[in-house]
Amino acid sequence: MDDDSKPRKSFAGEFRHSLDEKNRITIPRRWRGDEGEEFIIVAETKQQCLVVLSPEEFARLSAQAESDPKISATEFRVFSRQLHARAEHGASDRHGRLVLPEALCQQVGLKGEVALVGGRGRFEIWNSQKRKRAHEEETPTYQHVANVIGL
Repeated sequence: MDDDSKPRKSFAGEFRHSLDEKNRITIPRRWRGDEGEEFIIVAETKQQCLVVLSPEEFARLSAQAESDPKISATEFRVFSRQLHARAEHGASDRHGRLVLPEALCQQVGLKGEVALVGGRGRFEIWNSQKRKRAHEEETPTYQHVANVIGL
């Protein structure tokens, strides 16, 4: 169970959209509020996707790293410096469009059709072909955990 008293927002589902010429993506209606929202966008270079978090979720992850006894103070300083340097602020407009930074899109190969993948406290934006391959590779792990928990 999380330490924070406020429940984290869950983004359920997977959606396909296309980036427009300004690197804008429309956030699915059920994932957004009525007004524009602030986000923190981080490239996940190992998985080759962008991770989109609320500022609260971003702060929670940073605090979690700071309080983890397995992470030294020096490791936390390096991690925190790197995390904040790699992150970009973003905001959705009144139409629910989020502008993705060009440098981050290039870093993970986003262009044209993308997949928005829900998660707990965050969502990810993938190149559609990379997402398809990752989904196929991850399905055995998903099936194993689903069987273990009785899903």
